[in-house]
Amino acid sequence: MTSPSSWRLPAMASSSPGQTGCYVLPLGSDQPPRYIGWLEMVKVLCIEISALIRDSLHWFLLEHRKHVLVFDTTAESFRHMRAPLVLGDSDPGLFAMDGTLGIDCHNDAMEIITIWVLQDYESEVWDIKYRIKLPVGEIRKKFGDYGESWGLGVGVVSGDGDVLLLLNFRGWLLQIDSDGKLIESSNCGHRDLRIYEYRLKQSLVQHAFFPALKSYANSASLLI
Repeated sequence: MTSPSSWRLPAMASSSPGQTGCYVLPLGSDQPPRYIGWLEMVKVLCIEISALIRDSLHWFLLEHRKHVLVFDTTAESFRHMRAPLVLGDSDPGLFAMDGTLGIDCHNDAMEIITIWVLQDYESEVWDIKYRIKLPVGEIRKKFGDYGESWGLGVGVVSGDGDVLLLLNFRGWLLQIDSDGKLIESSNCGHRDLRIYEYRLKQSLVQHAFFPALKSYANSASLLI
């Protein structure tokens, strides 16, 4: 079991005038944040979600759409990885999938969800594993269509070698399997429901470093 004293937190901060950059904060330690350099593309990551694979954090760079940014947590360094050619105006989402990376995107009509999977990590080879056609007609008929434009919030849950799509349609949370079948629905009662790729794991352990983070978080932008 990993000791909390060995946990580290990457962050963006300014420790002194003219030295805004990337830092690593050892949690539960009285050591100051350690400066590890600066990368121009990092500043867009404050609102992006990372995927942890092979002891590295990964972000899909929406502004550039050609690379995945990788932070090696062992070497504490950044590098780029080639991303698949994602077409259309969709906002692709990056997620961890069976020990590798997946990227989901939709076509302009928001009727087909394509999921790319990183087949070879070292060679940076991506392949399309799923192309899921959504049951648009069934969804419109079952959950009401009043002539509004077709719009969805999409999330992907991966496990046991398969995927499950989570869709937000007019306040309903819909579950779609990899065959494009609607298998479950829940009325969340709010049209402004948002789906994020964050996955929370419940813990009853109260770690001592959480109160210590309070003051530091006010002056830093966390990367994870």
